[in-house]
Amino acid sequence: MTERPSAPPPPNRRRAPPPSAAPPGRAAPARAAKPEPAAAAPAPPRNERVRATTPPNESPAPPATSVSVRPPRPPAKGGSPREARPARPLSRHLRALQLFAGAAVVIVASTAVAWGARRYIVSSPRFAVRTVLVDGVQRRSAEQVASSGGIEVGKNIFTLDLELASASISTDPWIEKATVTRKLPSTVHVTVVEREAQALVAIGGDLYLATRDGELFKELAEDDPVDLPIVTGITGEQVARDRAGVVIAVRRLLDVVEDMTRAGIARRYPIQELHIERDGSVVVTIGKEGIALHLGQPPYRDKVGQASRVLTELAQRKANASVIFLDNDAHPERVVVRMK
Repeated sequence: MTERPSAPPPPNRRRAPPPSAAPPGRAAPARAAKPEPAAAAPAPPRNERVRATTPPNESPAPPATSVSVRPPRPPAKGGSPREARPARPLSRHLRALQLFAGAAVVIVASTAVAWGARRYIVSSPRFAVRTVLVDGVQRRSAEQVASSGGIEVGKNIFTLDLELASASISTDPWIEKATVTRKLPSTVHVTVVEREAQALVAIGGDLYLATRDGELFKELAEDDPVDLPIVTGITGEQVARDRAGVVIAVRRLLDVVEDMTRAGIARRYPIQELHIERDGSVVVTIGKEGIALHLGQPPYRDKVGQASRVLTELAQRKANASVIFLDNDAHPERVVVRMK
């Protein structure tokens, strides 16, 4: 009978060390049964990748994990930790209600303070009007100006409407502009710009005062000035049809008055009347003798200068003229004088 050769041991298999002798007095442990040799693993096919496998005796690496540890919540008073519950945050509506209530309290307090301050201001005798200062008046007195503006001594200074007072004072035809201001605690200051009359304008059977700009601002009254040049030749129909044109015509005549004052004529021969003819030509009556200067059509400045030279020569000759014609526009150097 032939003997079979024993199988070779598997590769990478360690041999178990021989059992050590049991110490005296102890029984030797039972010897484990010898494991059967494992069959050889088949060779991997050609041209195929072989993945490394974890050895059977080694356990796989644990996966990476992150663990957060929270401290234990303190237990509620008189109860166990399980009975403690987190406090619920205030709802959005409750917060809005709190904000609204706070705003309402602020508004009410501010209104109360403002009402109290206003009551003190309008009732305190400290802010009663004691002094009224009026500047710029000549035709009107300070009492008349203050009365027309509704400004009264003893009245509360804050109850005075400044714009309304200024408008009321300006309704007086002699007053062109009025400005009313407060000076705390008890003074009202009124500044007035009065109109200045430069001429009387005869329209129909009535006389009107005119400013330097030719504006007809009021009808002549008893206490109004009358020692002014009189403008004649303007009809009521002209004023109704073309008031702006009438204003320009009066302004042009007052320009002639200014030129005659500058030339010295008005000082020697006061201006009595300025008449506008139907064709627009101008005749100026001057002096006590009533000398008529026919100036014709504008411009008038050169004609006024020539009239000044003629009057000077007549005064040197001690001659009395009644009419001086300066209206020859074709030959302005020719002057015709009609003697008395």
